[in-house]
Amino acid sequence: MNLKLLLLSCFAAGSHAFQAPRSTTSFTRTQQIYAAPAEKVHVLPTESEVTQAVHQLVESCAKQAISKRGHFALAIPGGSVLKVLSSLDPSDDWVSKTTLCFVNHKCVDITDESSAIEAQARAKFLDRWGLTDIISLNGSSDGKKEADDYESKMKALPESKLPRDKDGFPVFDLSLVGVGDDGHIGSLYPNRDEIDIVDGPWVTAAFQKDPPSISLTLPVMQRAQTTVISAAGQSVKYPNGKAGAMRLAIADEAVTPKDFPASALRECAIWILDEANASEMELDMSTVEKAVADA
Repeated sequence: MNLKLLLLSCFAAGSHAFQAPRSTTSFTRTQQIYAAPAEKVHVLPTESEVTQAVHQLVESCAKQAISKRGHFALAIPGGSVLKVLSSLDPSDDWVSKTTLCFVNHKCVDITDESSAIEAQARAKFLDRWGLTDIISLNGSSDGKKEADDYESKMKALPESKLPRDKDGFPVFDLSLVGVGDDGHIGSLYPNRDEIDIVDGPWVTAAFQKDPPSISLTLPVMQRAQTTVISAAGQSVKYPNGKAGAMRLAIADEAVTPKDFPASALRECAIWILDEANASEMELDMSTVEKAVADA
C-alpha cells in the first residue's frame, strides 16, 4: 500500500518513517493529509490477552529505558487505559525511576476522583505502585494557564528524565493513548485547531468541553519512543466495542487527521485489539509475544 502523506515524521523505536517539512507557523491545516493503513496491528483472542500485552510492554519499555539512561518517562491518558493499568503489579523496581505525565487531563481539582485523571489513577494503581514523581496540574479551571504551566513543568525536567529530540520536542519512552469513538486522542478532537499544531507548543488547552482540558500536542504524541493504543472489551450496547473507530483509525484511507485524529498515529503506534474490536477489518490473529516484540 503506497504511503500518501503523513502529517509529521513518526518517531518509533528510534527510526524515522517520513518527515514533512517543518512549518514556519504554529499551525498547519490537515484536511488534505492522508496516511497509509497501520502496519503494527495485533489482534488477540481475548480482552485479558490485550491487557497482558499492555502490561508486558509497560514493563519492557521501563526496563529498557532504565538500562539505557537510568530513568523511564511514561505518559498516560484516562478512560479505559486506567482500567488496564489497575491490574498491573510491577515486577521490578522500575517505578522508583519513573516520571509520569498525563496525555490529557481536565482542568479541575486534581484530588476530585469524579473527574480528575490523576485522582482516579492514584486510587486505582499509582498509590499502590508507590509512584510519586508525577507531573501534576495546578488544579484550576483556567485552560490556557494550566497548559502553559504544565509545559513549563515538563520543560523543567532534565533530559535524563525526559529526553528531547533534535527539534527540542520531548520523547517519552512510552505513551499510552486512548481513542474515542469520534477519533479523538488525548483532548485533540476532530475539526478543531488543536489538531493542527505541528510546530508549536508541547501542551495545548482544549476547549471542546467545559471545563476545558490540557493535552499533549500531536507532535509530542508522535515522537514517543513507543506508543501503544489498545482496544478491548464490549457491552450489550456496544457488542463490538470500538470496532468502527478502530477501522477508521487504522485502515480507512479516506479519513484525515483533521476529521479523525487517531489516524495521525498509524505509523507511530502499536495497535493491540481483541477480536471484537478488530471485527470490521480482515486481520490475522497475533500473539502477546509478537505484540510485545514490536516495541
